[in-house]
Amino acid sequence: MAALLFAAALSAEGPDLAALDKAVARCDAKFMTATFSAEPQRRRAFAIDAYHEQESIVAARRALAMKRLAPVLVAAPAAGGPVPASNADLDREASLIAERQQELDDVRMLSSQRDQLLDLMRQQYLAKCATGKSDER
Repeated sequence: MAALLFAAALSAEGPDLAALDKAVARCDAKFMTATFSAEPQRRRAFAIDAYHEQESIVAARRALAMKRLAPVLVAAPAAGGPVPASNADLDREASLIAERQQELDDVRMLSSQRDQLLDLMRQQYLAKCATGKSDER
């Protein structure tokens, strides 16, 4: 659940790539300055959030490993006594952890690709607009 919220929060972040592409074509210095002045903060916030999510996933993996190595006793409602957690319960927990990790990996991959694209657009803007050329779209 935490990963779903994490991914949802990150998916809305970042500059509009289509608008940025148009700004590069127009040599729109105001738009480019506003966009790239906010980029370091956005990237830093993403890195911190991704680190905390990874840290949480690692803690969940460790807790699961401990459960698998030394069966955790849980109260059995009908029997009135403790029983070990079932393999099915542990497998479900492992699946949830794996899904969280995959989602984080996907968000990181998309963020990395977006960052590379932003850096490329910035380079294009600087190379093209330093000469004063513009190709309106």
